[in-house]
Amino acid sequence: MMDQDCKQSLVERELRFIVGRERELDSFEKMLRTMQQDSTLRLLHLYGTGGVGKSTFLRLCRQKAQQSGARYFQLDSRDFNHSERGFGMALLPQLGVNPQPVCDPIRLSVDQLARHADNNECPIVLAIDTFEEMQDMENWLRDRFIPMLPPRMLILTAGRHPLRGGWLLSPVWRERTQQLPLTELHHEACTEYLTMCGITDELLKEKIWRRTNGHPLAMSLAAASYAQMPHANALDASDWFDQLASLWLQEVRDRELIRFIEAASVMRVFDQEKLSSIMKEELSPDLFDRLVALSFVRRTERGWQMHDQMRESMLVRLKARMPKRYRDLMTSCALYYAKAILESADRSTMDWEVGELFRYADVDVLRALTSDDDRRYYWEAVTETTLRDATAYAQWRESNTDPVSGIHVDPITGKSFRIEYTAEQVRFNAAPLDLEVLYKLEPMSLRLLRDEEDKACALAICIPIHAGTMTWLQTDPLFTPYLHTLTETERCLLAAPSERPAGWFLRSIDFADILNPMIRTAGIRLIYSYLCRGGILVTTPYDSEIGRQSYTAFGFSPVEGATHCHHDGRTPSPTYVLDTRGDKLPEFINRLFQRTGMELKLEGYSNSLPHSGEPLSLTLLSNREREVALEAAAGYSNVEISERLYISESTVKKHLKSIYIKLEIRNRSQLTAKLMSKRGIVPERIPSVWNEYPKGP
Repeated sequence: MMDQDCKQSLVERELRFIVGRERELDSFEKMLRTMQQDSTLRLLHLYGTGGVGKSTFLRLCRQKAQQSGARYFQLDSRDFNHSERGFGMALLPQLGVNPQPVCDPIRLSVDQLARHADNNECPIVLAIDTFEEMQDMENWLRDRFIPMLPPRMLILTAGRHPLRGGWLLSPVWRERTQQLPLTELHHEACTEYLTMCGITDELLKEKIWRRTNGHPLAMSLAAASYAQMPHANALDASDWFDQLASLWLQEVRDRELIRFIEAASVMRVFDQEKLSSIMKEELSPDLFDRLVALSFVRRTERGWQMHDQMRESMLVRLKARMPKRYRDLMTSCALYYAKAILESADRSTMDWEVGELFRYADVDVLRALTSDDDRRYYWEAVTETTLRDATAYAQWRESNTDPVSGIHVDPITGKSFRIEYTAEQVRFNAAPLDLEVLYKLEPMSLRLLRDEEDKACALAICIPIHAGTMTWLQTDPLFTPYLHTLTETERCLLAAPSERPAGWFLRSIDFADILNPMIRTAGIRLIYSYLCRGGILVTTPYDSEIGRQSYTAFGFSPVEGATHCHHDGRTPSPTYVLDTRGDKLPEFINRLFQRTGMELKLEGYSNSLPHSGEPLSLTLLSNREREVALEAAAGYSNVEISERLYISESTVKKHLKSIYIKLEIRNRSQLTAKLMSKRGIVPERIPSVWNEYPKGP
């Protein structure tokens, strides 16, 4: 039998490996201190998904309780029959009593706890682990057993779900109960744990962190895998993914749910309609309720989401066991988001959907650079009031241009990418502009990223390309190399009406801390918001390796003949362009599908947005050009158009010339054919639909 001192030494050594729970442990200790002064019985409930470390945390609580002089007793709901007698018979040995067959174990347990309370001024802690399996006894425990207990007792429970029902409905229990979620470990705690486990390679620690998402059990399994095979890749041990999935699936009583759990792991964020859509079968409300009640499923702003580690474990399991089903679900999800983007009436709000689409495009560098959580940060358009904040940020950047270096890892493949910028690259990427002039030119050009404390964390300069900004853009040394590669017709098409820009010039995005994954993710989401708007997107960052990798991954192409040295006068920098005008958006999405090898092609979609039945051609024109085009297509002469619209004949000719260039046509016959073929109507003089457009100057 193991010597008691040796056993205690092993326990203390093992407790040293518990990291990152300081805040939660402080809450427990604070409650113990409160009970020293106030003898009111209290309940502390810990909850978190499988493998997050609830049982391990209870061991810390035992240690802290004993150090403070409190008595600590613990039960595991899996160790006794779920009945009043079973509960009492399991508790009595913990209290040092040998239960007799004829005794009343509950009454005897309560008496023993009262004696301990009388003999000790410190609180008594009664802990119950795996509390989620005691649903059949919760009412009895709350309404009958706990009210019999003596004062100065702390009931400590740990389960997968937060307390609900009677625990919250009763005002008495609400004031005596504290719920404490146990979540994944943060980056620093994970790094500390892996170092304690003998893993010193910084790149390997970063890979394990990204692959496990800070989940304690996953971290432990990865460290164990490395200890057994230190020269192998700890991330290749797919068996521990299977262990995690099996652990979580223990709570799934209804095996019919497994198919929907698999689909939800592929969908990432889901609701009843989305799951039914990608599975091509109806998911009943009852089945959906059982699905979202699982401990590893949580509600988010956009729907429900599986725990990150559970989702990844299920994906590994599904891909290995049923590769065809895995591919079918991936294809269905990709098609779902592609259609959502193409059918949206406002694609400027589709950044999240575009981001999901890129997930299915299997782009490793974007996976490495993004985090699943950027909710602490938000982009805001600069206003007259906040222009001074943007100016202050730009001034701060001018005097803070330190070099940047960091490694980021794709959690799926383990491939690493280095973010490396010299101080010079940082300075020229955020080359100063007169922000006041730019704001007056086009207020929507400037955006600030803020955190929860309203602090500016990034500045984006993305200038809409339209008639009102072309004069400025023609003088900008970073944009003119692109202009010089265009034909006269292509340049004229850029002079679009301000309400429908031809595209955007992403001049710069500067991050206060580009190594912060949440700030960086917010920047990537901003780019996503422009990719599928149906315009042309131009950018020309100071050249860097990570820049080339990233912009190529987004789908940008370098513009031949537009490389320049205007950043610093000596370093060649490419100009990148992404064009999703006209029918090029479905083509762009099809290219994303091709990256994954999906046998999927969007057909029957154009890039036209819903707009009162207008043909796509009209959306390229200004309001006045639209009026002139419709009058001309109806057969009116230049003189008649000038009279009907109260403008000069020379102005009519000027508008027609611009219309022909924008629509890439040469005469009125082609104009009529281009407009009317889209509308499906026969040209007549003064069609009733044209009366919708205002006449007059």
